[in-house]
Amino acid sequence: MKSGYHGLEALWHDLFWEAEEAPGELLLIDDYLQDKDGKSLYVGSGSGRLLGPLVEAGHELTGLELSSEMAALSRERHPSAEVIEEAWQEHEGRYSSILIPAFTFQLFPDPQKQLQRLREQTDHLYLTLFFPWAELSGDLPQNQWYFDRGIQLPTGEEGELETRHRIKEQTGSLVRKHRYTMRSRSGEIVRQEETEQRLRFFTDVALKNLLKKTGWAVKKEIYNLGDGEEDDLIYVSTLHLTAHEIPT
Repeated sequence: MKSGYHGLEALWHDLFWEAEEAPGELLLIDDYLQDKDGKSLYVGSGSGRLLGPLVEAGHELTGLELSSEMAALSRERHPSAEVIEEAWQEHEGRYSSILIPAFTFQLFPDPQKQLQRLREQTDHLYLTLFFPWAELSGDLPQNQWYFDRGIQLPTGEEGELETRHRIKEQTGSLVRKHRYTMRSRSGEIVRQEETEQRLRFFTDVALKNLLKKTGWAVKKEIYNLGDGEEDDLIYVSTLHLTAHEIPT
């Protein structure tokens, strides 16, 4: 079974981001890289939506992408940005910093093992995580399909995204199924595909313990991608991490 984004999920990924009009990470990453000398690695660089502009801005940055379809889109749209098509767990190399934005880290099955391996490859890590408040609070119905969002496709058809999830709070596990439907202008289904994601999420205490155990210290933390007030509910945390000695 293939991993990564494929089919409609790959083709529509950027369209859904643009339609959502939510705060993005481009400026946050650009600022983070300002004092980083040498090559950095962007894990899960996707279609190049962020990688391309960052390389074009002069940053020495290489993308790493598991999905062949997303890597192809990146090379087509941003030919100046290098993309390596490979799973991060199989990739070797030492970098000035490693970037894992857009919740990609939460798709990794063994976070402790991955953080330990990351420490061998860099001393500086940029990491963005989300906490599923809506799912945990019951604002979103569990184990049933619900409409997530829709887009108008450039070809005139309608694109729909439905989501179904189940959550295991005790183990910090969230399984989300996505159903992508393309409809003709008359409303008939032209194409439909389903995908599944398994994500890990962490309470603040559990995350801090995990980082300490694997040799990472929080240098800076940005809440909700820098958007909103200080007392807002924190649904996204962006961490600037530096390597430190693991306590014995």
